[in-house]
Amino acid sequence: MLIFSKVFVGNLHVLKRPVSVAISCWFLVIGSLSALVSAYLGRNDPAMQAWMADGVIPAGVQYAILIFSQGITVVAALAMLQRQRGARTVYLVWGVIDIAFCLATVPLKMHVLPGALLFAAICALLYSPKSNAWFSPRKAANDACMTPA
Repeated sequence: MLIFSKVFVGNLHVLKRPVSVAISCWFLVIGSLSALVSAYLGRNDPAMQAWMADGVIPAGVQYAILIFSQGITVVAALAMLQRQRGARTVYLVWGVIDIAFCLATVPLKMHVLPGALLFAAICALLYSPKSNAWFSPRKAANDACMTPA
């Protein structure tokens, strides 16, 4: 478990990743991968096909969007685990675009609410003060400089 909770800056200092970032990112990785597996296994399910047929967009395009969206989420989450600051922005921007797109195309808007609330909660954790300090390159440089060799 130690491997997943620390980031090494050279060989000068070990910086602890906030627990909220680790939990959020691993939740995103596991959730996205399970969504991809679920979509693959349910691709021939008549109930799923009927639900997708109710949408404005054809089922094949919906699957392509799902794969693209989950791919972005996995890559952004793994990059956040590696302290890539821009990955948070990618996740935030893509999430807002995805929610807006779903609201525009999904016939029952209430189905978008659970995902939107989960997205807001994860963004709140990723942009908390501890997370901001951990993602800040200036904070990392200060930590590395202040640590004796």
